Amino acid sequence: MMARDQMAAGFWVSMLMAMGVACGGAERPQTLAPARPPASASDAAQNVGQKQAPPASGPARDISFPPIVRSETPSGLEVNVVEWRQLPVVYLRLVVRSGSETDPAELPGLSGLVSAMLKEGTRRRSSSRLAEDVEFLGADLSAGADEENVYVTIRALSEHVDEALDILADVVTQPAFRQDELRKLRARELDRLSLMTQRPEYLAEQAFHRTLYGDHPYAQIDATVDSVKRVKRGDLAKWHRKHFVPSNSFLVVVGNVDASKMQSVAASAFSKWKGKAPEVPEFPAPPVRTKRTIVVVDRPGSVQSVIRVGNLAVPRDDDDWIPLQVSNQVLGGSAASRLFMDLRERRSLTYGAYSRVDDRVQVGPFVAKASVRTEVTEEAVGAFFEHFERIVKEEAPAEELRNAQRFLSDSFPLRIDTPGKIASLVADLRIFGLADDYWDSFRSKIRDVNSAQALAAIRTHVHPDRALLVVVGEAAKIAEGLKRYGEVLVVDAEGKTKSSSEGQRTDASKKPAE
Repeated sequence: MMARDQMAAGFWVSMLMAMGVACGGAERPQTLAPARPPASASDAAQNVGQKQAPPASGPARDISFPPIVRSETPSGLEVNVVEWRQLPVVYLRLVVRSGSETDPAELPGLSGLVSAMLKEGTRRRSSSRLAEDVEFLGADLSAGADEENVYVTIRALSEHVDEALDILADVVTQPAFRQDELRKLRARELDRLSLMTQRPEYLAEQAFHRTLYGDHPYAQIDATVDSVKRVKRGDLAKWHRKHFVPSNSFLVVVGNVDASKMQSVAASAFSKWKGKAPEVPEFPAPPVRTKRTIVVVDRPGSVQSVIRVGNLAVPRDDDDWIPLQVSNQVLGGSAASRLFMDLRERRSLTYGAYSRVDDRVQVGPFVAKASVRTEVTEEAVGAFFEHFERIVKEEAPAEELRNAQRFLSDSFPLRIDTPGKIASLVADLRIFGLADDYWDSFRSKIRDVNSAQALAAIRTHVHPDRALLVVVGEAAKIAEGLKRYGEVLVVDAEGKTKSSSEGQRTDASKKPAE
């Protein structure tokens, strides 16, 4: 028996030596006396199966954001080039500094329709020809709009950068807005809107922004059926002609390119682009809320309630942005945050509960959200207000704050690992007026936030007593119970009032009665 154990031990030792050679052990000295030879085969086998703990991670370091070479073409287009040579690709991202906030009141969503039509052909290229030219390069072309900007992006191999930039310039400066393509787009948009208005999440976002922003253009999140039906080719061309001008735009180029060459190539591609920058519009101020407001969007037969609750918070360039993000991470920024861990893990009310602070040039919203069963709607709303009251009254415990900072800091490298993501971050610098070195110290700024600063930021910008609560669900089953949090306004899916009542105000931090 002893001989068999010794043979087995010898076998395992031989295997270990062979593994060492295969992993580079040949460079080590060939005569190494074992510190403690295995007494038996079982000991040797146990040593083979042992796992070593990974080394402790070092402190997070700031990341040196790649330098941005900034210039301007003779036509007035700002060009931002970042040399990123890890892969033979290039991202070209042109941003026009006008979005849905500049849509005519009678044609909401016009900027989004313009952006969609950009891919449907130019004066030189039909829709099919444009698609073929992009595909021939192995490239991707996309366009879209948000509240403040229109984006046109093309991704291609860096060896095709000249051709890709020619396509981008053609799309941006010479769209055809052909009538037959507009008819197709109108049909697609009507189908999309018909589908979206069946989704309670869409209705919740729509009602939340409409009520929160009032007459401010941020209130409109999409086109309407009426605006899609009414829009004409001339409307598209007029909006494009007014806002698509070089002095109202900028270009970001990220990839395996030479910065000095790209400046001259961009100047040549956009040499004929002319136009005077539009006047900066003045927008009406959003409503000032002095008490809590509750809007129930009635959706008869719904078995769930979709909840949105929040308030106007802060512009993106505000000094409180980073400490507010840290506090929000504690509250509801991820699946490890308070809202998720309580409403899902402890109370089993929802699959997920989160909060966020949206970035806007003007004031952006703080908003928390969840979808819950109809019968637990009141309890879920009470849970939200419990956490809001706590986050604005007391400093986060040290460990909880560190975990929030670690999440935000350690996830940042994932935002700069591709040229497309870098292009988006460079665009953010220009859109929100941030310094070129803003991202260099981003991680350390997060780590430097202390508990007092985090509390001060969220106390300044989150107001539970003046919050807007929007719930999409069956009003007959949920409206009465929500009166304890304030006046309840019941509206239909289009925002038309169905009923309103003044409820008995109670302490929202208390749980609803069983």
